[in-house]
Amino acid sequence: MSHTRPTASSSSTFQPIFNNALKAYERRTKKDLLKHPLATQLQACDSPSSILLLLQQQVQDLNRSQSSNDRLTKWLDPTVNVLYTLSETLGEGVGLVLSPAKTIFTGVGVLLLAAKDFRASQDALVDIFGRIETFFRRLEIYTSVPPSQEMADTITTIMVEVLSILAIATKEIRQGRTKKYLKKLVGRTDIEDALKRLDKLTQEEARMATVQVLKVTHTVDDRVKVVDDKVTTVIDDGKEVKRNQLRQDLRRWLSPPDPSTNHNIACRAHHKGTTTWFFQGNIYNEWKLTPSLLWVHGKPGSGKSILCSTIIEDIQVMCDAGQASMGYFYFDFRDISKQHWCDLVPSLLTQLSARSDLRCDILSRLYSGYDNSARQPSDDALTNCLKEMLTLPDEHPIYLIMDAVDECPNISEIPSPRDHVLQLVKELVDLRLPKLHILSLHDQTGQKKDIEDYVRSIVYSDSEPIMRRWRKEDKDLVIETLTEQADGMFRWIFCQLESLCHCLPPSVRRTLKELPESLDETYERILKEIKKPNRGHARRVLECLVVAIRPLCVAEVAEVLAVDFDDAEGIPKLNADWRWEDQEHALLIACSSLIAVVGTGYSRVVQFSHFSVKEFLTSSRLATANGEASNYHINLKLAHTTLAQACLGVFLRTHDDVDGDIPEDHPLAQYATQHWTTHTQFEDVSSRIRKGMEHLFDPDKPHFEVWRRQYDIDTRSHSDATFYLFAKSDKSAATPLYYAALCGFHDLVQHLIIKYPQDVNADGGYYVRPILAALEGKHFRTAELLRCNGAGCADSHLQGNRNWTPLHSAANYGDLEVVQKLIEYDANISAEDLDGNTPLHFTSDGRDAKDHSALLPSVLRLLLEHGADVNARAKNGSTPLHIASKFGSPEVVRVLLEHGADVKAEDNDGRTALQVAQRDEYADGNRDGVVKLLLEHEAK
Repeated sequence: MSHTRPTASSSSTFQPIFNNALKAYERRTKKDLLKHPLATQLQACDSPSSILLLLQQQVQDLNRSQSSNDRLTKWLDPTVNVLYTLSETLGEGVGLVLSPAKTIFTGVGVLLLAAKDFRASQDALVDIFGRIETFFRRLEIYTSVPPSQEMADTITTIMVEVLSILAIATKEIRQGRTKKYLKKLVGRTDIEDALKRLDKLTQEEARMATVQVLKVTHTVDDRVKVVDDKVTTVIDDGKEVKRNQLRQDLRRWLSPPDPSTNHNIACRAHHKGTTTWFFQGNIYNEWKLTPSLLWVHGKPGSGKSILCSTIIEDIQVMCDAGQASMGYFYFDFRDISKQHWCDLVPSLLTQLSARSDLRCDILSRLYSGYDNSARQPSDDALTNCLKEMLTLPDEHPIYLIMDAVDECPNISEIPSPRDHVLQLVKELVDLRLPKLHILSLHDQTGQKKDIEDYVRSIVYSDSEPIMRRWRKEDKDLVIETLTEQADGMFRWIFCQLESLCHCLPPSVRRTLKELPESLDETYERILKEIKKPNRGHARRVLECLVVAIRPLCVAEVAEVLAVDFDDAEGIPKLNADWRWEDQEHALLIACSSLIAVVGTGYSRVVQFSHFSVKEFLTSSRLATANGEASNYHINLKLAHTTLAQACLGVFLRTHDDVDGDIPEDHPLAQYATQHWTTHTQFEDVSSRIRKGMEHLFDPDKPHFEVWRRQYDIDTRSHSDATFYLFAKSDKSAATPLYYAALCGFHDLVQHLIIKYPQDVNADGGYYVRPILAALEGKHFRTAELLRCNGAGCADSHLQGNRNWTPLHSAANYGDLEVVQKLIEYDANISAEDLDGNTPLHFTSDGRDAKDHSALLPSVLRLLLEHGADVNARAKNGSTPLHIASKFGSPEVVRVLLEHGADVKAEDNDGRTALQVAQRDEYADGNRDGVVKLLLEHEAK
């Protein structure tokens, strides 16, 4: 079918619009697309297939995992074909040096190159490209049906917006932004604004499409069937695109971790034929058919994750057939994003809503209730949302599967992360839902036959050259001995086979007689066998793996070995000539079978070979063990110190002439910029590395500014943070003292106060003053230090949005500790915002208090005891009692009444608190309880 070219007038309009878009792109990225080498290569491409091949090569050059590459290339094929044809339709010869399609493809290539250079987030790129693809899919109709003039103008505008999105993303990634930042970028900033503009454009296109299709049906008889199909497709696609867009928005809002990565690893490790006994047993099949909780437990290293993966695969067959729903989760000691209740529940919510429109609607209502991602949901809201999903009438069973609950931290915090998860499981079981099946794998027992089959497959395989030389009777003896002594632990078996595979035939039987009896003894032997020159390196590697915030890639861990921790000045130094050429080999030599390297390319990460390794290294059993092995016991404070020093070594290697970001040859740079503060905040680590920190925070040196530019930790908090209402919507530059206070580095703050006393009350940053930054982080000792050195937070000009003061904000969120401190620091109890509301009005509302709601009565009493006017009137005449009667709880109303609140007071509309409470639009709280209290106090 031939395509209709745009008219001359449309061509003359198109050229300046697109040229302006190119100039805007250059202003943002400092790159001229038309002069980019990739543009030259694309100019030579004469078909969609040749363009696709070139872009796929750009993706492969990222050197990421194949699965990551597949996700990036998935959107390329349809997008390239549609956009290439559309570009021809709009006019290849409209006076542009490069066609619109090839210009956009050049922008895509530049973005991929930026991601390669700075290791930007794959998830962020996939997200951006996926959003763009949904818009171009809507335009596919115009590859067969020529657009009208009005439609061509709309398509042109869509292309311009896409180019703008590519420019914004390229700029941010080239500045070294992190995955976390990019997720926030996609959800809330200028990229999202551009995407919303695209959405409006495609809605307008859909309206015009209907008109155009109707015209075609009346004028071209031989196209009637095609057009009718297209109309149906447009309507159906529109609904599906909207629904998919909603699911993407929900996923971005909750940002759940991806359990499928753990699942795929476990599936690959599954030895064919094992776990069959479990599926043939009555226990599993009874659980599968009867709503119940099945808790499988046993010894560490017994193959629990492998079993979990096979169960998920079994249930997935039912899900694919539309006969069941499932949500699963793998807790993982190696990944901090998979260790808590707040990781589990968002993952389950997004999984359950992915295949059910009704469940998606439930989550969408929660999303709308939190201002469409402007605020994060409370724990209770998430739990209730999950319960509502599970209680939906459903003819099919729902399966919830959780693996390795024992890898949730069981720390002194009350409740601990593990306790929180167990409480959720109990609540779900107590619902007694007729279709709910819960499987929690803590550990796994039995499996003697599986172990025997596994050992046999290794001993009789051709992959181990030394084992091939063993006699048959020796092989059979190895199988028998290991199976009998394993006690259900695959991990113990793995370690023994690692040792036996190096045994020559004469030593096999002797080695079997000397097998360690337990995993602890096995690990002790491995530690003792580490060669003396490697012991220091091994210990540092193990320390880093124990406390790392996220999985570390090979180059990042190896970089730690290039840091001189023993510098005479006490400042860690990174020595490039200490780097290993074969980094992976160096790590494996140092730590033997205690660690493993998994993944491909840049994604190859170093991790403990099993959860039991980390548990043993940090245990009191190793600390009190006899001999050299106890030297490898990992003290958490020392481990955090090691990694904090390594990060400082990265920052302090920058020289005085550096006028940009940390050089690209720093493998540890991204981790250091994001996470060094977390390690430094652990116990008294900051005091142990004081010299290096003083060097970093010296305003006369470039290091601090380089770090701040790379990853600015001073961000406007989530909407449930103490000073969210007060924090400026934009900020001015802040001093190093401000950042030290924000982090709670007490000793460093003391040093900076002495050296730069003028900065104690210097304005700058979202929280304006160092003392408020310290209070936001709950660093009360640091805040007190600042106050004792002249810091103040009661100045009349210290006001945020709408004249809110820090006390307004803290009172609004029910933060009793911070309210108490602000009162101690002479905050104005009677301060009014633009609407005349005092902090007491804000506390009486209580809707934003969330986790602090139980503290609201105490906050009220504190304010009232320090002189707050219980009958203060806002500009609309409302008293705190009016506010509490509409939004608050009976407890809040009771406190106000106890302190003399006037129940007869009327607002500017003549309404009393009782009348406010009785109105139909009463928003929240216990209305009956509030009304009863007011009546008891002789309300009219």
